[in-house]
Amino acid sequence: MLNFHFQGVPDAYRPGLEAVIPELQIALSEDGVLVQVQEGKGISLVRDGEKFVLTCGSKTDFFRGLALLCRYAEEEKVSVSETARFEKCGLMPDCSRNAVLTVDSVKCMLRHMALCGLNLMMLYTEDTYTVPERPYFGYLRGRYTFEEMKEMDDYADMLGIEMIPCIQTLAHLERALQWPAMDGYRDTNDVLLTGEHEPKTYEFIRECIRAACAPFRSRRVHIGMDEAYWMGRGVYLNKYGYVPKVELMRTHLKLVKKILDEEGLEAMMWSDMHFTAARDEGVYHPEAILTPEILSAAPEDIGLVYWDYYHEDNASYANILKKHAQFKAKTIFAGGIWTWCGPAADYRKTLAATIPALEECIKAGVSEVFATAWLDDGAECNLMTILYGLSIFGEFNYTGHWDAAETERRFQAATGLDAQAFLSMSALNELPGLTLQPASTANPCRVLLYEDPLLPLFAADLPRNEEYIPYYEELAARFAKFAENNEEIRLQLTAYSLMAKALAAKCRWRMKAAQVVRTNDRAAALTLLPLAEENIQALKDLRHAWYNQWMAVNKPFGYEVLDIRLGGTIARFETARDRMEAFGKGELEDIPELREEKLLFHTDANGDYVCRNLWSHLVTPSRMGQE
Repeated sequence: MLNFHFQGVPDAYRPGLEAVIPELQIALSEDGVLVQVQEGKGISLVRDGEKFVLTCGSKTDFFRGLALLCRYAEEEKVSVSETARFEKCGLMPDCSRNAVLTVDSVKCMLRHMALCGLNLMMLYTEDTYTVPERPYFGYLRGRYTFEEMKEMDDYADMLGIEMIPCIQTLAHLERALQWPAMDGYRDTNDVLLTGEHEPKTYEFIRECIRAACAPFRSRRVHIGMDEAYWMGRGVYLNKYGYVPKVELMRTHLKLVKKILDEEGLEAMMWSDMHFTAARDEGVYHPEAILTPEILSAAPEDIGLVYWDYYHEDNASYANILKKHAQFKAKTIFAGGIWTWCGPAADYRKTLAATIPALEECIKAGVSEVFATAWLDDGAECNLMTILYGLSIFGEFNYTGHWDAAETERRFQAATGLDAQAFLSMSALNELPGLTLQPASTANPCRVLLYEDPLLPLFAADLPRNEEYIPYYEELAARFAKFAENNEEIRLQLTAYSLMAKALAAKCRWRMKAAQVVRTNDRAAALTLLPLAEENIQALKDLRHAWYNQWMAVNKPFGYEVLDIRLGGTIARFETARDRMEAFGKGELEDIPELREEKLLFHTDANGDYVCRNLWSHLVTPSRMGQE
């Protein structure tokens, strides 16, 4: 353990220094290596004989400087200087899609952010914060209290990080709107009923804005408004008739802006709805033409957040950034650490999309950027898996480029964690023989995990079971080893090891089950019973590990969804076992679900696998409920 003696640390920095010491794995003592801290521009770390001189221009610089100190502590000659490229660089963790981070988890993330030199956190909360006037808002969803949000804001401020609430004031409110108490506020299932004839909607929005902003020092707020594609097409259409989206947005923004002005708040919003008004063919269409009507609908004092974590080429980002420059409003960029396609973070895709995006942001003079970490469709990915992703944004902020080897060294020196443990998470989805569409991603580990053992929808798309089995067995061993040496994320890595083990067992079943039925080999069918039991036990072990890693990081609310999914998978394997036994004993003439030849489900004409993300679309061709 490194031992340091700090001199000249400003009093305002000392509480934060004490907070990050456990993350840095350093000790403070009078006989430690002297570190002289002084004020200056940016970050400078110089070794002068037996002491270090750390120059920093802000709290943010100071905490990143501590990470650099750990990186170069063993070197005799040190002279490093860095300057931030962005005024604000940060993170938006999703705390709405079932998983709500505990206060302690947010604090842990804030410490890691500080050591990366990140100075902005936005908590994405759709209905997971308390609105006193609305008892059903966030009911049984793990919503944050005023006191919890204030505690997180105080902690963030101690580390030089601005914390901003990110809420929704138009769409993505399906959980809030599900209650009978919200009857009369719905346009569609997830979009508010808007317009000048709906004053109650704006009273609700005012209550939400007040409640979300009250605990925070910052007077900035992110008001959402993305992906409201069916705005004006539900109840609104029946009540008021057809109105173009651009006009609906203009009116809605005017009314929300009035609230913001009255509350003394500065806002930003997602920019995609302005682009869909220009060309309703996907998000941020490269040929979208922003007419004067569209440009004038965007208030110049509400920042526009361009979100894009898909493209892997510089030209695409440069094009859309150039289009954003046509608005009078400030452009902010949101990239992503890919956490929303299943249980594992996809660092291959994260790096492929982030590097060109941030390169173009620097060229375009964008002053604020942040990484999103979404948890679409159930929050299966634990957000502690994004810790290495924070380093990606931190390195770009302070160096302006990407050096993979150096980033790994800095990350390990500052955290004690192995970057490869994070980068290997992508391997869960990088199956042998799998080809992808350009700029695409894939989640075969999720597909294989939930695929029904009697109705394997992806049998034709993912057919190479004999190659998948040793692949996942090797991964299981690799993650088990990582778990031994990375204590802070041990629970997550243990879950990945058990997941890989379960996937190997699943692939053995996939390779044999249909074949014994199609060949009417009843003796071979009976030999599959131990394999079915192996699958059941592997899934039970995984469920136990998944529970442990969830409860270590999140509030308990929302885990019931994963219990239902994994429990359902276990139950289906029990049914598969019983039907295979009955078939083997001649008590069942056939298992038609397995006998039927399987068709390609989600492979395109070029033979490329297309990501399929929704759990309800993975498990059955039957109806899951009313659709």
